[in-house]
Amino acid sequence: MNKRRIISLVLLLLISLTLVPTAYKKVSGEVEGPRLGGTLVIAHWGEPLSFNPDAQVDDAGYAIHSLIFNKLVTLDVDYNVIPDLAYKWEVSSDGLVYTFYLYDNVTWHDGEKFTAKDVKFTLEAIKKFKGVAYEDIKVENIDRIETPSDYVVKIYLKEPYAPFIQFLAWYGTFILPEHIYGNVTDWLDPNLPALQEPVGTGPFKLQEWVKGDHITLVANENFFRGRPYLDKIVFKIIPDATAALQSFLAGEADVLGHRPPLTEIPKLQETPGVIVQMEPVPSRWYMCFNMRHKPLDDVRVRKAIAMAINRSEIVEKAENGYGEVAEGTYTPAIAWAYNPNAKLPEYNPDEANRILNEAGYARGEDGFRFKLTYVSWQGPEEEAMGQIIKESLKKIGIDVEIKILEFSLWLEKVYKGDEFDFTVVDGFQGPDPANLRFRVTGETPQSLNLAHYKNEEVEKLFEEAEKIADTAERQKLYWRIQEILAEDLPYLPLVELIVFRIYKSEFHGFPWEEEARGKVGYNDYRLVWWEGGTPIEKPAATKPITDYTTAIVFVLVIVVVVAALFYVRKREKAVVEEEVAEETGIEEGEVE
Repeated sequence: MNKRRIISLVLLLLISLTLVPTAYKKVSGEVEGPRLGGTLVIAHWGEPLSFNPDAQVDDAGYAIHSLIFNKLVTLDVDYNVIPDLAYKWEVSSDGLVYTFYLYDNVTWHDGEKFTAKDVKFTLEAIKKFKGVAYEDIKVENIDRIETPSDYVVKIYLKEPYAPFIQFLAWYGTFILPEHIYGNVTDWLDPNLPALQEPVGTGPFKLQEWVKGDHITLVANENFFRGRPYLDKIVFKIIPDATAALQSFLAGEADVLGHRPPLTEIPKLQETPGVIVQMEPVPSRWYMCFNMRHKPLDDVRVRKAIAMAINRSEIVEKAENGYGEVAEGTYTPAIAWAYNPNAKLPEYNPDEANRILNEAGYARGEDGFRFKLTYVSWQGPEEEAMGQIIKESLKKIGIDVEIKILEFSLWLEKVYKGDEFDFTVVDGFQGPDPANLRFRVTGETPQSLNLAHYKNEEVEKLFEEAEKIADTAERQKLYWRIQEILAEDLPYLPLVELIVFRIYKSEFHGFPWEEEARGKVGYNDYRLVWWEGGTPIEKPAATKPITDYTTAIVFVLVIVVVVAALFYVRKREKAVVEEEVAEETGIEEGEVE
């Protein structure tokens, strides 16, 4: 064995030490994870509108749909587009062709193989039935869909649409099984078995749905990304936030799915075994003015109202200090698109009074100029905001009547009946600024334009921005849109919201935690595991080594190195002596 071979072996030993995996981690105490088994109980605020996730969806249903179904691509908790059924994708240089490469080991919950044909069928069904994502992904802009193989899909657009991939990852784009929905004439037919027993490709399957009580999901043993760690997830339906909190604190639930009364946050933070995780989200409270109703059609009135409301007071009193004051007409959470110069009017009730006086809105004998109706749904934050707004507008001579409705009735009165002067809503404004278009344009059922705002320049700017791939160029257009909205004020942003994630500390691997962040969609719990589960048997080669073990191994390596070098030197000396003996004819031991 020569010196070079000895050194090579030593280097291999050293390198092998650096390659020891650390897939198993210690969390609380001596518990290592992940572990298999266990049931996660979620105190959830509502049931799905339907188990067809592309026909009807709301936030309550979306959380459940995301565990049963998959999309081509999805969003992680940081709103990045990540793989789902497609492990990679390509976009042509002209922005017209999207090619998706699909996993080839996916099966539906009933055992049928998933293929590209299911993707083609789903997108065509969204177009045919005008599904939830009809406007978001602009299905009318899809020229054709090709499936050159069972696991490749090519989508051809008529015109470039920059946010196409982001909206494919959002609402209403779950892939549906063609072998079940292929021949239906009404994908919301109540007699359709798939609406009672949904068949998806997701990490969990529906086991039981007791309406008004709970929904139980069980692990999909054949999930293409590997079996989930949990055995079951139970969504316990508790519409009331206070009742849900009580259930959580009583140990009847492991996750609080509600946004809790904000006065309870400090108590939850001090509760042993409870984690309260908070972070900003691209969502905000904002006031919508019904511009069909006088005098709210007058921008001077809207500006005066904006100047009369102290948004800092709303953050402190209605939000208990959780959140930030909204400063502009778009969320700063989508940083590249946010225009810091498009500022909302500053709080100045004196100036608000002056504006209304100059506009001719004189006070009557009762001290009021006119009366407005504030319509909101039930909730501590909504009701608190209503009271603050009422008192603020009273100071500038506007009388406010507050109407608090049950949520379904609020939808009926506000969205369908147009029976309000102004309302306060919260709204997600990602994953792309193109989402803002739905709040300030259009009158379709999919539109969120409660203000009935119409501005041709704004509409043209949105259309132009959606066709440009270059982010810097898109930014210029969205900045201009925000400037116009700050001038016209069809709505008044109030608070930049934060999300509360409240759960028991014995569960780990949620999408927002380090070990899962960026790896799964923001409602995907397949990597969640329970400390009380069964340890996963670890192959010997993957056991993590301790510092003590490392020290021993390094000592052994050093011993091997020294012994090897000693052997090499001794061997070299012997070789030299042999060569000398051959040259002189004197063998070892003959020299006196």
